[in-house]
Amino acid sequence: MLTEVTVIFTGGHGGSGKVSFRRERYVPRGGPDGGDGGDGGSVVLVADESTRMLDDLRRQPELRAEAGQDGGEAKRHGKNGQDEVIQVPVGTLIWLEEEQIADLARQGMSIMVAKGGKGGRGNARFARSTRQAPRIAERGLAGESRQFRLELRLIADAGLVGLPNAGKSTLLRAVSQAQPAIGAYPFTTLEPYLGIVEVGYETFVMADIPGLIEGAHEGTGLGIDFLQHIRRTRVLVHVVDGGAVDPVADIDIVRKEVAAFGQGVAEKPWIVALNKLDLPAAKEQEKKITSMLEQRDIEVYSISATNSEGTAQLAERLLQLIRAEQARAAAQTVVEPPTLRPEPQVRKFRIVRLKRGFAVRGTAASEIVEMLGLESEEARLEVMRRLRRIGVVSALVKAGIEPGDRVRIGGEEMEWPA
Repeated sequence: MLTEVTVIFTGGHGGSGKVSFRRERYVPRGGPDGGDGGDGGSVVLVADESTRMLDDLRRQPELRAEAGQDGGEAKRHGKNGQDEVIQVPVGTLIWLEEEQIADLARQGMSIMVAKGGKGGRGNARFARSTRQAPRIAERGLAGESRQFRLELRLIADAGLVGLPNAGKSTLLRAVSQAQPAIGAYPFTTLEPYLGIVEVGYETFVMADIPGLIEGAHEGTGLGIDFLQHIRRTRVLVHVVDGGAVDPVADIDIVRKEVAAFGQGVAEKPWIVALNKLDLPAAKEQEKKITSMLEQRDIEVYSISATNSEGTAQLAERLLQLIRAEQARAAAQTVVEPPTLRPEPQVRKFRIVRLKRGFAVRGTAASEIVEMLGLESEEARLEVMRRLRRIGVVSALVKAGIEPGDRVRIGGEEMEWPA
């Protein structure tokens, strides 16, 4: 099971506006009628309980939303691009660089991770009393493109923890339809397994976490990767081999690793499943071990996962604990994830003197040039008008620009007019 994946999400490119004029036979000088381009679609992640893994995203290192269509004649607006809605498992964390920006911990929670580009306006939008036949239109802007890290932390109601070969996988098989690997060697389970446990008419999800050993919280064995999954469980079941030399010491090892890992895991409700009572050694010391644990106020259930002895009673008790935790969690306020939106377009810019001319750094100025281009005289005049409106022209004059100097804005370069 893939628990972490890095993906680039890109919003759809905005459609470009249209340059066109009415050409009807009986309408002389019909005027501009170019339509606007459609906005590009956005990329949205949605938590979905029917999705269990992130594996599909590994085969798609970049996901892009649909582009907006270009504007048409007769003021026809281009179609907006469809949003790319991606279903991810419940329990997916969204990281942007080193910052966790969302935790999709409930069914239906969503977050927009890449906004589509804005569509450009057609030449019909540029008509004025002083400019009745504009031959310019805006290009659509590119959508946002960001690289995110998605991390899956399984959400299960009950988590099985214990040393390797304690019988966790056998127990999961005994109480559910899950089919984890079982073998007489350590670390048979190499990834978490989920199973649906039925208790009467009710169900809950149980997770089999790979075996923990001393030093697991520091990465020893299968380590921290799987301790992370325990954070999502409501109740822990410490499965211990009842036939081991010292089952109580085995429990103490696991408790020590859980406590050292921190992050609130040690405070979760937990019970002990004393397993392998079908073996003579386990049966022989069952009363002694049970008595020692009860003296510590530890709730213990004696079971044999191999022949399902005692597993029904264990499942019933787990359901009680889970329902109590659900009621407690429901009383707490759940914070919805933020919607990632583009940086607010403030009209800030910076003038940089180059060896040959000047450069203007700033999103607003760059977008003006990107949308209009510098190919035609009319476009350049419109660019200058907008740059003047946001204060770029006066700033360049104050910096000492002269007619004929080169000015770089975004990816374009222009000669400063007289």
